[in-house]
Amino acid sequence: MKHITVIAEDRLGLMAELTEILAARQIDICNISAKLYGQDAVIHLEVDQYEATIHALEEEQFKVVTDDAVLLRIEDKPGGLASVAKRLADHQIAIRAMTVVQRHEGYSIVAVGADDIAAVRNFMADVVVQ
Repeated sequence: MKHITVIAEDRLGLMAELTEILAARQIDICNISAKLYGQDAVIHLEVDQYEATIHALEEEQFKVVTDDAVLLRIEDKPGGLASVAKRLADHQIAIRAMTVVQRHEGYSIVAVGADDIAAVRNFMADVVVQ
C-alpha cells in the first residue's frame, strides 16, 4: 500500500476537515498518524484509493507528498538546502526533485525525491520527518 503525507499548519478542526474530504469521496482511510513539528502538522495516510486521495487533497489546497519523496526538517537559513544537496552528493545519491513544502518558525520541511530513497532516509536520518 502506498503512503501519502500531508503537511499543513496545525489548526483546530484540521483532522475533521481532512477526513471529511476523503469520506465525501468514499475514500477509505486504512491507517492514519499525525505529529506536530512546531506549528506544522505532518499527517501520514494509507488509503484504498491512492490517486483519488492525492487529487482530492490537492484540489482542496493541501500540500501532499507521495511515496517517492522523503520529508526533511531543516533549519530555514541561507545554505540549508545546499547542505542537504551536498550531503546527498557526497554519498553518491542523485536528487530527482526538491521542494520546500512548509516554512515556519525557523525551520523548513523539504520533500526530496532521489534515485535511492532508502539511502536518503539512512544518510539524512537526523533530519527525516517520521
